[in-house]
Amino acid sequence: MRARPVAAGVWQVGLRGVNAFLIEVDDGLVLIDAGMRWSPPRLTEAIYATGRRPDDVTAIVVTHVHRDHVGGLAEMTRRTGAEVWMHPADAALLRQGVYGRRLGRSPSGAGEIVRRTMNLLPEPKGEPVAVAHEVADGDELPAGGLRAVHTPGHTAGHLALLLPRAGGVLFVGDAAANRRHVGLSPINEDLVGSGASLAKLARLDFDTALFSHGRPLRGGASAAFRELVGRYAPGAVGADERE
Repeated sequence: MRARPVAAGVWQVGLRGVNAFLIEVDDGLVLIDAGMRWSPPRLTEAIYATGRRPDDVTAIVVTHVHRDHVGGLAEMTRRTGAEVWMHPADAALLRQGVYGRRLGRSPSGAGEIVRRTMNLLPEPKGEPVAVAHEVADGDELPAGGLRAVHTPGHTAGHLALLLPRAGGVLFVGDAAANRRHVGLSPINEDLVGSGASLAKLARLDFDTALFSHGRPLRGGASAAFRELVGRYAPGAVGADERE
C-alpha cells in the first residue's frame, strides 16, 4: 500500500472507498482517521512507505464517529501507541462503542433511500475506544499547527482540520465529498447543519482540500467552496445533486 503525496508533507491513503491521511510533523506523523476494521494493515504499510514506523505516529485525529473512520481505530492505537483526539460530541459515542446516530434528511434521492435503510438497522456498534483529548472549535493541536474546525451536520461532532502549510490544506472529512463533483455528503444527521458548516468552511482560506471520499482539490480550493455554498443556500439544498 503506497502513501500518495497530496501536499507538502501530507499523504493520502486509500482504504477501499474512504481516505485516511498522514501528516509529517517535527517529531513524527499524525494520522487522520483510521478507516474500517480491516484497514490497519494497509495503514501500517502506508506509514512504512513514508519512511517512518508505526510508533512514529504521535497522534490520531478523528473527524467523526462513523465506522469507515473509526473501525480500525482501536487496532491503530495498539499498533502506534498514539492517543486519540476528537470532538466531545462524537467521542461520547465512541467510548461506548457506538458508531453513529440516526440519520436525517438527505440532499439526494439516492441518499434518502440509503438513509431510510440505515435507520431501520440496529444501532451501529464496534469496539469502544478511549479518547484522551477532546477538541473544540478553533483548538490548535500539537501537530504542525493543525487547527480544528467544528463542522456539525454530517455528525454532531464532525471536525474538519486546517493545516497552515502550502497555502493552507483543509482536511474536509465528510463535511463534503468530491466524487463526480464537490457536494455535500449524501448522508447527514442534520442537513441544515451540514449546509451551515459548508458555509463556515467557505469563509476559510486554503489552497488544497482533501476529502475522505473522493479526489483532492488543488489550487484555489476555498474559492470552489464559496461557489458551492450558493448551491446549498436555503431553498436550494439538493439542487446540485438532482442535476
